[in-house]
Amino acid sequence: MSARQVDVLVQFGLAVLTLAMYLALPRQGDIWWMDASRHAMNGAFVHDFVRAMPLHDPVGFAYDYYRQWPALTILFYPPLFYAFIGLSYAVFGVSEAAALVPELLAMYLLALGCYRLSRCWLAEIPALATALLIIGAPEVFFWGQQVMLDVPAFAFIIWAAYFHLKYLHAQKPLSLYLAVICAAGAMYTKYNAAFFAGVMGVSLLAQFGPRVLARRPVILAALLGVVLLAPLMAIFAKFGSYNLAQAASVAEAEGGRWSFVALSFYVVNLPAVLSWATVLLAGLYALAAVFRHNLRLPRVDAMFLLIWLVLGFAFYSLIAVKDPRHILFAVYPLVLAAVLVIDRSVANLALRRVASVALAIGVFALSAVARPPVYVTGMREAAVEIGALAPHDVNIAFWGRLDGTFVYALRAYTNRPDLGVVRLDKILLSDVAVMFERGYTDNGLTPSQIVQKMRDLHVQYVVAQTHYQPQIKAVQNLETALHSDAFVEVQRIAMHTNAKLSYISELVIYRLKEDVPTGRVAPAMDLSIVGKSL
Repeated sequence: MSARQVDVLVQFGLAVLTLAMYLALPRQGDIWWMDASRHAMNGAFVHDFVRAMPLHDPVGFAYDYYRQWPALTILFYPPLFYAFIGLSYAVFGVSEAAALVPELLAMYLLALGCYRLSRCWLAEIPALATALLIIGAPEVFFWGQQVMLDVPAFAFIIWAAYFHLKYLHAQKPLSLYLAVICAAGAMYTKYNAAFFAGVMGVSLLAQFGPRVLARRPVILAALLGVVLLAPLMAIFAKFGSYNLAQAASVAEAEGGRWSFVALSFYVVNLPAVLSWATVLLAGLYALAAVFRHNLRLPRVDAMFLLIWLVLGFAFYSLIAVKDPRHILFAVYPLVLAAVLVIDRSVANLALRRVASVALAIGVFALSAVARPPVYVTGMREAAVEIGALAPHDVNIAFWGRLDGTFVYALRAYTNRPDLGVVRLDKILLSDVAVMFERGYTDNGLTPSQIVQKMRDLHVQYVVAQTHYQPQIKAVQNLETALHSDAFVEVQRIAMHTNAKLSYISELVIYRLKEDVPTGRVAPAMDLSIVGKSL
């Protein structure tokens, strides 16, 4: 079989694998991660915006949309991936299943990009093993099967690396321009992919010296990057201060950024990110390459990969907000090293191919068993029930942990564009610093005032999660209000999950006994992200 035939077979195999991953997903709208529900909702906004085309007042449309569906974070994150989700919604309809289509497509492109990049140093089979080790790594496997930005941005970075390396070798301008476009795509998907621009710049200087800055293709590539990123920089200038302020509110940033614990966070967590087997083999490669010349890559390749690794770990280690998945964009050189040590140390050709693929399949299978996609039921069921019960053009109030999932489910699964959602955390509390644990202000509403608020906002139904934040006085008053003679209990819906989550309880649907007037009334909202009150 020719190399071309093997390439085609690998591409087909990766497509079948990612399709099988998609078909095995829970994709009924039972989204457990708060950010994932908001990413899905942002795609719905893009879809609805394009359909409405409110060119006369696009900003007003956005504000009105947020008043009705208060689970948007668009522009808090870069907008590119939401355009792909919106396109999927246009084809398949608004649902989690449709939102996961571009996510799993990104997983395929990530795997294909890793295969293409690895073919610079490896034959087809070990290059395939490298791709499988990447998409089967615990953190990639877990987050790549939810509506999240990490894998799509990672796919852009891998392709940027592929084209950039081609330029370092052959110095063809088109390769550099494509690398810049892919790197910009990564940044338009997730801001913290910006470190890769530094990787590209430093590697150019290391390979060609300062004179590279005078080369016409490099100047044009830099100008292309400036033009492509100018809108993103404008968005970040507008919303970045809020992002940075929220990051500064994390306890880690208060004095531990330069501590050993903070600086070693990602190194310590590498086994959880990539698997112990991959990390140990990468370490073995680093040690063995000192003594064995056949393990070493050409200077330009080794330099590029080392710059990628070092700048990536330095960049993410200095960011206050730590999460193991944040280091994903920097780990490819380690995975490559793990396969290289097998491929260049085992003498028997068949044995080393079997060993690398067996390692990849083992890591992938372990991730599938240990890190399956999480779901939490209840929110979609409550939304569908409300969609069947609620009168025309009223508000539904929600109190619970997964408010974004409920808002998204009401938009996606009820065909009730006349309904709106009032998030009770916005009524009962203020100055919430992202999470209740970081602080809030109790607005001090009494039970009777809460009932009156419901009337004023034309809230006909309330969905409340039991035993959620019961220590907050405002929540206690909400419970009192809901159990007063102003409301009647309609239905209880049990929450279920396939993970060990401490907050699982049940949802209770209440109806305000009196009929509220039609016509949604939005509560006053302080949008800290844009410094505006609605």
